[in-house]
Amino acid sequence: MFQRLLLLFDAGSAPAPVLTAARRLAPAPERVHLYGLSPERSELETHPPPSHTVLAHLQDAVRDWPVRDGVGQQLATHLDAGAFIRTATQLGSELVIVGPLLGTSPRARMAVILALAIRERLPVLSVGAHCPETQAPTSRIGITVAPDGRGMGSVAAFLAGHAPPVELIALTSEVSPAQAGELQTLSRALGITETLRVESLVERRTGRAEAFESAALRCGADLLLAPTDAVDNLRALSIGLLGARAMQEAHVPTLLLPRTLPASSLIEERYAVSDSLVLPGLVESRFAVERVGFLSNVSVPEPGLLTVFEGGAPLCGTRHQGGTAALPSSSISHVRGEQSLAFAFTGDAAARDLAPCHVLAPERPLLLIDSGLDPAPFEAAFSMMGEMAHLVFVRLRDSEPLDVHRERLHRRLPSLGRPLLLDASAWLEDARADDVPRQVDAQRLLRVATRLVIGGARLVAVVTRDEHKPRSPFIRTLTPNELLRLAEGPVPEPLPVPEEPDPFFRELTLAGGGVCLGGHVIDFELDNARARESVLAAIESAQSSIHWQCYIVEDDAVTVRFTEALGRAARRGVRVRLLADALYSGYDALGTMNPALARLSETPDIEVRAIAPLSEVPSLAELKQRNHRKVILVDTERAFITGRNIGAPYYTGFDEVPLRRTSSYREVPWLDCGARLAGPLVSDLERAFLAEWTRAGGQPYPVPPAKPAGSLSARLVLHEGLSDTHTLDTQLALIRHARSRLVIVNTFPLLLELRNALIAALQRGVRVEVLFGSVRPHHGQGVYFPGGALREVADWYVRSRLDEVIAAGGVAYEFAMPPAPTWEPELERVFPHVHAKILVCDTAAVALGSANLDVTAAYWESEALLVVHDTPFAERMLSALEPLLAGSRRIDREDSQWRAEAEQRAWVGRNWPSLIG
Repeated sequence: MFQRLLLLFDAGSAPAPVLTAARRLAPAPERVHLYGLSPERSELETHPPPSHTVLAHLQDAVRDWPVRDGVGQQLATHLDAGAFIRTATQLGSELVIVGPLLGTSPRARMAVILALAIRERLPVLSVGAHCPETQAPTSRIGITVAPDGRGMGSVAAFLAGHAPPVELIALTSEVSPAQAGELQTLSRALGITETLRVESLVERRTGRAEAFESAALRCGADLLLAPTDAVDNLRALSIGLLGARAMQEAHVPTLLLPRTLPASSLIEERYAVSDSLVLPGLVESRFAVERVGFLSNVSVPEPGLLTVFEGGAPLCGTRHQGGTAALPSSSISHVRGEQSLAFAFTGDAAARDLAPCHVLAPERPLLLIDSGLDPAPFEAAFSMMGEMAHLVFVRLRDSEPLDVHRERLHRRLPSLGRPLLLDASAWLEDARADDVPRQVDAQRLLRVATRLVIGGARLVAVVTRDEHKPRSPFIRTLTPNELLRLAEGPVPEPLPVPEEPDPFFRELTLAGGGVCLGGHVIDFELDNARARESVLAAIESAQSSIHWQCYIVEDDAVTVRFTEALGRAARRGVRVRLLADALYSGYDALGTMNPALARLSETPDIEVRAIAPLSEVPSLAELKQRNHRKVILVDTERAFITGRNIGAPYYTGFDEVPLRRTSSYREVPWLDCGARLAGPLVSDLERAFLAEWTRAGGQPYPVPPAKPAGSLSARLVLHEGLSDTHTLDTQLALIRHARSRLVIVNTFPLLLELRNALIAALQRGVRVEVLFGSVRPHHGQGVYFPGGALREVADWYVRSRLDEVIAAGGVAYEFAMPPAPTWEPELERVFPHVHAKILVCDTAAVALGSANLDVTAAYWESEALLVVHDTPFAERMLSALEPLLAGSRRIDREDSQWRAEAEQRAWVGRNWPSLIG
């Protein structure tokens, strides 16, 4: 509400209309200042002239007005624009009321009004000579708006601070159907009951200056709002020349809302918000928030406040940050069907802009569609599907603004009305997918669908435009051609979703597709030497089969020990099958043949096969879509699910190597981790191996069921590159459900979405600890072992993704090993690489296996992850990690070495190709 008022009037004006209009907007102001124009003189006399009598009448009327801090007054002989504007600013006026000023040139009067509203950014109420002397019995406001809705942010700010009128009416010039749809959405959100079409006040050079007032009179408005954000400098001049007399003679008071946006007519910014859904199982609805500038360039606005309007009243306030805003479900739980909302972007003092959107509480199942798909060929299919399902489009990239997507969809599917448009990054919180390549957008679309199903949505299907279609056991996915075939018959029911009473378990099941099973014995091993001996012992005890899948196979002494053990097993009748990734093991890739594997394949009863062999220059998908799993299966009774490849770095203890300052960086062992497993999930691992084995050309074999072996509960999460994102979604579910502590062990650059999830966990009070290693190992006070200089750049990239986690309160440790008896004493501590992949969620769950936390593991490569649901197991893992954390170097943001590398980290973080991961 306006509290400090300045009234400008003259001797020729009747006081009643001015006071009536002023009291309409400020029924109980704090202070009022009267500024009268007296052509006779400016000093009070014993016998006052008429202007003084008018001042006296105004003073008498103001006494009946509840003004808390009194009334000020002054007289002037004429309208001095500069002096009056200085008075307005010096008094801190919140509203300036300008009477008809019949003794002043209409253009001079209009120049003052425009200067106050546009240059000084003050609200100005213009009261014309024919405005009513008494207030109307009902409150009805007309609003002059630009066809694209500019200026309605100022309207929203006004409505937020004043009692809502009985009726709001929008007056605008003719607009395109798409613009009309957005204007109607804004209108409904602001409670505008009718949108009239009138010719704009400044569209013609002469003869239509009364257009808006005529429309306001026709619809019975008692106040006309005119946001000056929709008026550039050239049009302001036009109004001053052509509309001045109409404003002075007006029958309806006009409130000019001040300009809050830059006045440039060449480069104008606007704001846009995606639509969203209200779902019973989600605590919030998520929206993309964007700024659209010159040439429709999309950018993320600076963090700020939003006021949300619904039905003419402010609904709630919220913050937007990083291009995303979230509304608590409690604030929109009343929504049924589709509802219009408007988001007012708030600057330092006033609303800057207003963006329309819809929220949908689904009454029917959803059909989720990639908004990049050309919908025109499928209009008949969409129309048919739309009778039984809500059509919801999803923007996967912000290369085009939201309103451009909406306009294109509306133009190509006119029968569907205004399309509902979600934004993938708002739901995935993946920072506009800046580190996620376009080639995986079909997976991102399926991930959005999964988030919605977790929230309680029912989905008929997901329609992707990509040839490579992702898969889910719970969500039907369709290519465009499959959509056409589906639309020929009855709309199918959504696929059944598993019922889980525990929301945490339900999300994990939907995220990874694996159910939690009991009956297991599980242990882990962080010590490389003990892990090696454990695998060798399992090989020596094998009776029927050994199946080993690996990513990298080195040709070194440790590999020789494994291959010799496999040879002995084969000679005693054990069937040995070994799978290795062709590219990274150098086996059947562009003519190469790994010597260790070649020797092994020559052994009777041992069969070695390459996963995805390469015979010619590979495509991007062939390079990135590799199989990264590391699994060892013995007799379909015991299994190792691990991060370790075959070679010395993974299976050599730190105290087994006589390190010297001259040692190559390759001689430094790595920290790694794997799990030993017995129980029902071994059969699932065996079937996964069999699928890869037959794909690689091997003959199928029977898989017997593995018997229960213990009491631990666990789930197996298998991710197949470009087909799903099971391991990523499982990692995110564990992070989202953490309540007290998260411990992560990994040295791969955090996917931005995972980084944002960790920051969100910190913001809700979770302690986040990250143990990472040095891709280029070093010792002492930052002295590198010889070789691997380029690996230092990878270190900067890894650490760049930790900077914001540390800034948000996360604790990061650079892994260090204390001096070992076999090392040269001058080395002091050694800082090795960390290859382990561990995530501990409170003491509720531990995830370990082959899946890193980078974009390659998330989307491209096939992975295996074991999630153990057992508190004692989690406590044992934490106990094993505690001494590693305590002996490592805790990162201090103020540390001189960390600060010295800040510029390199930032540069690499900006310029590292996301495809590399």
